[in-house]
Amino acid sequence: YEGIPAGYYDQIMREGNPIRRLWHVSKFERVLDYLPTTAAQSILDVGCFAGTFLSLLPPERFSRQLGVDILPAQIDYANRTYGSSFRSFRHVPSITHLRAISDSFDCVTLIEVIEHLNPTEIRSLFAELSRLLRPGGKLVLTTPNYLSCWPAIELVLNRLSEVSYEEQHITRFTYFNMERRLAELYPALDAEFALDLKTTTHFVTPFLAGISYNLARSLSRLVPHTSWRMPFGNLVLMVLTRR
Repeated sequence: YEGIPAGYYDQIMREGNPIRRLWHVSKFERVLDYLPTTAAQSILDVGCFAGTFLSLLPPERFSRQLGVDILPAQIDYANRTYGSSFRSFRHVPSITHLRAISDSFDCVTLIEVIEHLNPTEIRSLFAELSRLLRPGGKLVLTTPNYLSCWPAIELVLNRLSEVSYEEQHITRFTYFNMERRLAELYPALDAEFALDLKTTTHFVTPFLAGISYNLARSLSRLVPHTSWRMPFGNLVLMVLTRR
């Protein structure tokens, strides 16, 4: 991970290839769709990398924003680029260091993180999220759907892009096994969290951005994913409520 340049994915989302740009924009827009709309909320973004997602959140809706990541160079970039009086970024050497965070949060986001963790790390992470998230708070997570085109996309990226996922994605999920596998990895899941929504995203529209970015982005917003039942989108998205 340390070989990834600081701000790499942030720059892709803002000025990269249209397909890769829309991939990240659509992902963040969908996560934001499923966070509460009330004012003055607090949010923790675990695995924030260069701070791109939090940079999109309005302070009126999220008045306290914290991003954490294991990569010091990415955290330095995030603080320099997006740090503010209401938004900060913190380096945590490992998941166990989340214990140093004593605050609680209304929302937690976990955007394409769990596939990078082994079962023990996932178990430790969810134990910390259960502690950090207030009762009634929302956890929104995404992860690649390995019952989709994603394995082929990953193979292409491994060969052609600057970053390879061959050694990064070590725990794999599908739309159909997501709940069962998480419950196996963290047995307290059902007692501590209620499932609000499970869906997929990124089926076709990101690839249409190669023809027209604006048209593809408009199409990606047409169908609300609360009514989207396609199990073969390239990302699984889940919304959980802390009991």
